[in-house]
Amino acid sequence: MSIKWRCPVLPLTLLLALACSLNPSLAQAPDAKTQAKRVPPPAAAVSLKPLPAPEFVRELGGIEEYRLPNGLQILLLPDAAQSTTTVNITYRVGSRHEAPGEYGMAHLLEHLVFKGTPSQRDIPGEFAKRGMRWNGTTSSDRTNYFASFNANAETLDFALALEADRMVNSFIAKADLDKEMTVVRNEFERGENNGFQVLNQRVNAAAYAWHPYGKSTIGPRSDIENVPIEKLQAFYKRWYRPDNATLLVAGNFNKAATLARIAVHFAPLRRPAEAMSQPYTVEPPQDGERTVVVRRVGGQPMLLARYHVPAAAHPDSAALMVYGLLMTLQPSGQLYKNLVEPKLAVAAFLGGLGGADPGGAQAFVALPPDADVAKVEQVLLDLVEGRSLKPFEESELARVRELAVVGYREQMKKPEALIQQISGLIGAGDWRLLFQLMEDIPQVTLADVERVRQQYFRSANRTLGRYLPATQVEKVEIPVAPPLDQRLAALKGPPKVEEGEVFDPTPALLATRTAAQKLPSGIELQTLSKRTRGKAVQLQMQLRWGNRDETFVRRGSDVLGQMLMEGSAGYSKQQLQDEMVKLRAQMSISSADQGATLRIVAEQDTLLLALKIAADVLQRPLLPQEAFERMQKSAIAGLQSSRQEPETKRREATRGHYNAARQVEFGHPDYVKSLDDRIHAVQSTTLDDLRATHQDFWSANEARVAVVGALPDGLGAAVDSLFGAWKKPAAPRFVRHVPAYKAIPPARFDALVRDKANAILRLHQTFRLNQSDADATALSVAAHVLGGGALESRLSTRVRQQEGLSYGIEASLDVPSFGDDAELQIRATFAPDKRERIIAVVLEELARLARDGVSEAELARAKKNLAEGRKQSRASEAQLASALLWLGDRGESWADAQRRDDELQALTLEQVNAAWRRLIRLEAFVISTAGDFKQP
Repeated sequence: MSIKWRCPVLPLTLLLALACSLNPSLAQAPDAKTQAKRVPPPAAAVSLKPLPAPEFVRELGGIEEYRLPNGLQILLLPDAAQSTTTVNITYRVGSRHEAPGEYGMAHLLEHLVFKGTPSQRDIPGEFAKRGMRWNGTTSSDRTNYFASFNANAETLDFALALEADRMVNSFIAKADLDKEMTVVRNEFERGENNGFQVLNQRVNAAAYAWHPYGKSTIGPRSDIENVPIEKLQAFYKRWYRPDNATLLVAGNFNKAATLARIAVHFAPLRRPAEAMSQPYTVEPPQDGERTVVVRRVGGQPMLLARYHVPAAAHPDSAALMVYGLLMTLQPSGQLYKNLVEPKLAVAAFLGGLGGADPGGAQAFVALPPDADVAKVEQVLLDLVEGRSLKPFEESELARVRELAVVGYREQMKKPEALIQQISGLIGAGDWRLLFQLMEDIPQVTLADVERVRQQYFRSANRTLGRYLPATQVEKVEIPVAPPLDQRLAALKGPPKVEEGEVFDPTPALLATRTAAQKLPSGIELQTLSKRTRGKAVQLQMQLRWGNRDETFVRRGSDVLGQMLMEGSAGYSKQQLQDEMVKLRAQMSISSADQGATLRIVAEQDTLLLALKIAADVLQRPLLPQEAFERMQKSAIAGLQSSRQEPETKRREATRGHYNAARQVEFGHPDYVKSLDDRIHAVQSTTLDDLRATHQDFWSANEARVAVVGALPDGLGAAVDSLFGAWKKPAAPRFVRHVPAYKAIPPARFDALVRDKANAILRLHQTFRLNQSDADATALSVAAHVLGGGALESRLSTRVRQQEGLSYGIEASLDVPSFGDDAELQIRATFAPDKRERIIAVVLEELARLARDGVSEAELARAKKNLAEGRKQSRASEAQLASALLWLGDRGESWADAQRRDDELQALTLEQVNAAWRRLIRLEAFVISTAGDFKQP
């Protein structure tokens, strides 16, 4: 491939520098049609009022700007020395304006606009008859149509009339689409044969995660082939309108007569009432280098590095252009000297600006077939990113400035060529940007060049593409799924699982299904019989031991349960997994300082077999060294990776306050450890620690088992047989820790976290309350009104629905069954710049709840929600098993659950509001946040 297909290696003028953005437009000349006489546009598009004349707006650089009342912008570049005239119309619409499923639509529409109107059915034929040279192009930001011809008033009038006509009257017909689609598809295929175009498209796609600049202007084959004509017609009507267009006339023409004819043809076109919805997607900053590899048969090796840069209107554009020229110019440019002269590459180039939105500068290198790609890549990146770049000299900068002056003069000598540059800048925002660049470039200093190099040409901002020719390329073709009616025609379906029973989980019914017994070994067994779908059954076994002070000092107790799943004397880890699959069962073990819980999900005929395996795992674990080291490494990595997380930072900021309030020091169970403390604890844990803990504490000395579902026969005997003898007389008995309330003074903490788009908020307050206290249920209702349920809570309504400050905010109440150390927490996420606002709004809602109380409607809704939530939890076998263990631990029954349900329904507004006002104090919260907050 020759790299001259788009951009010259030596950009001798500013015109060429502007053109060589490595972001080519797409255009093809459409096929001819038959000719017909022009008719006026339909009444819906035409105004019958007297025609207004174009209003003069400004003159700049010999270009005069006018405007019609309907919004059409007019630019005139008169030059009597020219023998030709060019008419160009630019629409501010390109591939940036396309939606999914519409990719390539702007370009496809460009083709169809040449297919005619009711009054001009053979546009190419009319052009040919008048000897006009014409075309159309589409880019990311704009679409333009242009025609050049020997200066002639009648031909000029034809060109103006045609553009006005096809702005509103183009056929955009299905018959034309069906034929032109194959033409555009062939254009797409031609691009697929071009190695550079393929590489450029892949690099752009990788560089943009969200912005449409990452989509190719021509679109994918699927959209080209399948776009509905209705979408094309809607796209045409949406964007082809006078207030979205700029008409340019350049060359030899009579200015006054031309303005008059423009008024005749364009002034009758009405500005649509509907506003144009402009794209608003903003590409987030790239957060690390990206790499793309393209392998195709044929071609030569190429490298393309793309760096995000600001939109063309940004003041840095001039310095970026100068940097590109300094690097590229032959023979002085450092890319040329370090890559082309030593024959490492056959061509090298750096250039490109943004468009209407931030775009990209691209460093391109074409290599000889035998090149050391890795070496050239390193040289290229080291040069462009400044690691091996030699300082530029003032003489080099002066050379570029002189080229800019020459380029400006060359452009102004050829108004027809200048039109194409202006058309591109119209898409970028404003035609005057050309003259702004001309004015800025002479002001660029070497310090400016170095500043933009350091700011934009960095590895974290780079997407690198490699084109590597191959003799054979592997492409994984994904087959198309067959039609669903064909695919599912022979479906018979699996055997039906056994159906469950109709079951209304009221405490009264649950009581009739529940049985409790103490097995001969002392193990407490509680069962709840229920005919379940598929004969499912849930078992939970709770083991407990020791007192908190002696078990707390044992290291690794929290991961010991997980380690047991690595295998036992009777089953390797793989055998354990295989057996569970065969039994249609699942097993897990969780552990803590003072106990462990076994959970088994199985079916009626497999539960006892799964329980037998569990007994071997619990009593004869392997605890392999390799598995311990793997888990330890994973735990340390997880903790270390959380160091910059908002929650970790928030915890680090607040832990000293809580430790001081609780009057605890390192080594006490209630001491809040630092992240480094937790990492050290994991690092210092050994496998011998886990083995000693299992040996000293783990047993069925104090065990309680709950089973819910399709109960198998012989369940009690099996439990007793498998676990009854698992005793350790020397193991210390379980002593419940009863936490006592400790007041935590109010405080405010704001932790700084860098490079996090989301911040977190916590409000926390402790108070004295136990579940058996009269205020417990009442306070749960008030907390639910504040921040429970879904979007109907007060906090969600105000913070999310009304003010849009947070995706999620909730309040949670934790009242212990044992002890009186209760707490209320409010959690939310928010944008860092909204910190003070969200705190103020939450405090306002807390104050309003204390002042105004809960309403009757809120009370009724909260009662309903809480009651329904309790009922839904009792529909789950797993939660029923947990409930049986919880009730047994408290020495209660389903009658106590019914009593609590009755207490909930009997609550009055007075009770709920009194409980909130008695227990929750607005001034008593510990408020903590963590986020990437702006520093003063």
